[in-house]
Amino acid sequence: MPPQRRAQGAVSILWGLLVASVVIPTLLLAVATLQSRERAVRDAGQASERIAATLLAQVQSIFQTYELVLDRVSDTVMQARGDELRLSRMTYDRLRSIVGSYEQIGSIWVFDAQGRSLINSLRFPTPSLELGETDFLTAIKDGVRGTIISPAVEGRISGKRLINISRPVFESDGRLRAVIVISAYPDYFQTRFARVAPDLDYSASLVHEDGSFLARNSPVVPFSGEARASAAFMLAKETAPSGHFQGVSTADGVQRDVYYHKLGAYPVYMMFGLGTGAVIANWHEQALFFGLFALAAMLGLGSMTYVALARSRGAHSSMQSLIAETNRRKQMEAKLVTAQRMEALGQLTGGIAHDFNNLLTIVMGNLDLLRRAPDDRRARLIDNGLHAVEQGRRLTQQLLAFGRRQPLRPEPVDVNELVVGMGDMLVQSLRGDIEVDFDLADHLWLVEADPVQLQTTLINLAANARDAMPRGGQFKIRTMNSAFGEGQGVVIIVSDSGTGMEPSVLERAFEPFFTTKDIGRGSGLGLSQVVGFIDQSGGTVEIASEVGRGTSVTLVLPRAHVEPVRAIAPPAALPREQRACSLLLVEDNAQLRELAHAILVEAGHQVIEAANADQALQLLRKTPGIDVVVSDLVMPGKLDGLDLARILRDERPDVRVLLSTGYSEEAAKVHAEGFTLIAKPYQPEMLTGAIQDELARSARRYHGNVISLPL
Repeated sequence: MPPQRRAQGAVSILWGLLVASVVIPTLLLAVATLQSRERAVRDAGQASERIAATLLAQVQSIFQTYELVLDRVSDTVMQARGDELRLSRMTYDRLRSIVGSYEQIGSIWVFDAQGRSLINSLRFPTPSLELGETDFLTAIKDGVRGTIISPAVEGRISGKRLINISRPVFESDGRLRAVIVISAYPDYFQTRFARVAPDLDYSASLVHEDGSFLARNSPVVPFSGEARASAAFMLAKETAPSGHFQGVSTADGVQRDVYYHKLGAYPVYMMFGLGTGAVIANWHEQALFFGLFALAAMLGLGSMTYVALARSRGAHSSMQSLIAETNRRKQMEAKLVTAQRMEALGQLTGGIAHDFNNLLTIVMGNLDLLRRAPDDRRARLIDNGLHAVEQGRRLTQQLLAFGRRQPLRPEPVDVNELVVGMGDMLVQSLRGDIEVDFDLADHLWLVEADPVQLQTTLINLAANARDAMPRGGQFKIRTMNSAFGEGQGVVIIVSDSGTGMEPSVLERAFEPFFTTKDIGRGSGLGLSQVVGFIDQSGGTVEIASEVGRGTSVTLVLPRAHVEPVRAIAPPAALPREQRACSLLLVEDNAQLRELAHAILVEAGHQVIEAANADQALQLLRKTPGIDVVVSDLVMPGKLDGLDLARILRDERPDVRVLLSTGYSEEAAKVHAEGFTLIAKPYQPEMLTGAIQDELARSARRYHGNVISLPL
């Protein structure tokens, strides 16, 4: 990044920090306050639940006491008759003793089946009192046999608000004998409720299932018998006998978080609610604390960022001159890089022009001499021209390898087996005064490479070694297994004991067209071709040399993790049948099309021509009987030769297709899809032979093989 942009970026960062010094603490404050609010509400809810559970246990204990008292009085009633009970001073004393023993009981009354008073714990003799149509008498008449809890009423004798807990007593034959009524004062419950959480805004109450309060305590509003439970409670208890809800109290208008529980089989609910206002008030205090902390953080961060921003602005002006100087330096560097690229391009162009001009001179000269030569010299001139063309083809292959464009056919290769198999070729590439030595490792891994290109690479290195040892010496190939990157590979070290290279020469050894050999003895593409092939195969190349001690080239190829493909000897070749056929020739170059037409007609084929794939499809669709299509791979238009071959494979599977090209990146796809590829330049017998092989394959219905002619 340029210094000016870095300086501007630094200022932008400081401005961002200044904004962040306000925004981030604010966001943290918001998150912290929200979390503290949630925590406060959650803690309050947990506290309410714990207190409600404690109250429930206490209230259940009180009602168990009522049940025990009812049992004792019931036994007394069953032991005496009506008149005996009314006149029994002993029974009165017993009832009075029970009331005195239990703080939660106000009085005990016993009534006969008609609702007339028999005995009580307040006075003796018992004053005459009739129950009338009370709710518990109505319930008994309706068949209730257990303990009955009535809504709170005002006592006729005491004038106080009472909670009546009653139980019927039956004869053995099922007739109603008496009714026992325990009168409890709500004040007892309210006193117990007041001790639960004296410092909190809460409400504790007993509620009858009809919604009326039996007892209630709240520090906010005194208990009133007219108040009824909220609609939220009435709805909640219909859903579940115990639970939790939030609502506004009908007694004091305060919103509370309420937990409620039903007391067993009794039509009574215990409720405890904690005021949300008090919880929020505590949260406000925490939020204020967080706010002060965030404000201090904002002031601190803002002050530091502002000081840094002021210093950055002060240094900005001095940075401008440095930026300008840096820009000028980079412009000079860019010009230097461009000059180096142009020099390399000029060197590459000059080398190609030199070699191809030599070849064209040979071809042109021999053709000119051929025009005037007698018959006995024409064969020699033709051979010279063809030899020049072959040299041009090889030069093209070297350029493709250097540019990493050479189509490769990688397969698992045993390097040791390949080196031993080409031993004679290597010896022929060297001289008799050069000793050849192979140091091949045992259990060598397979490599993934094109075996033909690997052989060419080793021969190129052998030729270089031969030229570096004019007085003889030693040529050695060594192999070994080794780690390679994150995987494994095979190392091939090719070394000689020749003259070696100066450091300045060694630095340029892999440059295209760079050579120290005499003019005409080397193209300068040998080592470049080696680098191109190894790099295209996923490997690496290193070279080391010392003057007077020789040169060593180290090749590393990735390991293949499959077994090598063993060549199976093909059946004895049958004599090639010269079969004539109807043939479509597709070629966009008019001169090449004319040459190929002449070759094919001379071979006895019936030939029709097309200049592109579209025209070829039209001819094929209206011309029956075509056996073979020979098409250029690269052609102008929407369809190329491979597209044409694919269409014919679907529409005319009986037509054989051969493709030809001088160079195309699609060549690998041609082989992968099973089509035959003919490399340009080709000799006439290569073209006609490929057609005969294709016709023979079609006749044998042997569709698995692919003719692969060398590119």
